[in-house]
Amino acid sequence: MKHVMLSTLLLLMFFQLKAQGSDDAVKHFGAGIVIGGVGGYAAHKIFDGKRGWTWVGAVGSSFGAAMAKETLYDQPRGASFEGRDVLFTTLGGIVSGLALDVLTSNTRRRTGGGKYCGCLVVENSEIPNLNLPSNPEAGSRDITAVLQAAYLLR
Repeated sequence: MKHVMLSTLLLLMFFQLKAQGSDDAVKHFGAGIVIGGVGGYAAHKIFDGKRGWTWVGAVGSSFGAAMAKETLYDQPRGASFEGRDVLFTTLGGIVSGLALDVLTSNTRRRTGGGKYCGCLVVENSEIPNLNLPSNPEAGSRDITAVLQAAYLLR
C-alpha cells in the first residue's frame, strides 16, 4: 500500500513538472531515472540484493551525478549553481529506486517458492511403465493430455 501511495505522489510531482513547461527540469528528471537505475541495480548486484543498498545506489548515484554536473561542469563555464536541477535529478533517482525496489523484491521467486506450474510429475521409477502412443500425429498434440491418458490407462 505504501508503494502505491508513494508512486502516486511521485506521478503527481511528475505532472507538476510538465505543467511548469521547463524542458530542463524534465531532462534532469529523466537523467536521474536512468542514472539512478544503473547505480541502484549495480548496488543491488554488488551487495547481494540488500534493499537499503539498492536505494543508496539509486539515490546516491543520481545525487552524485547532479552535484558533479553542477559543480564540475557548469560552474567553470560561468553558470551559477542551480539547486533545482539537483533536486529534479535526485527525484529521478528516487523514482528509479522505487521501481528497483518493486521489481527486485520478489522474494518468492528468489527463494524458489513461486507458483507451481501444475505439471504432471512422474517419478523416475514409473517412466518405463508408461506406454506412450507411438503415433503422435493422430492425437491431440497436447503433451499434458497424452501423459495423463497414459497414466490413467496403465
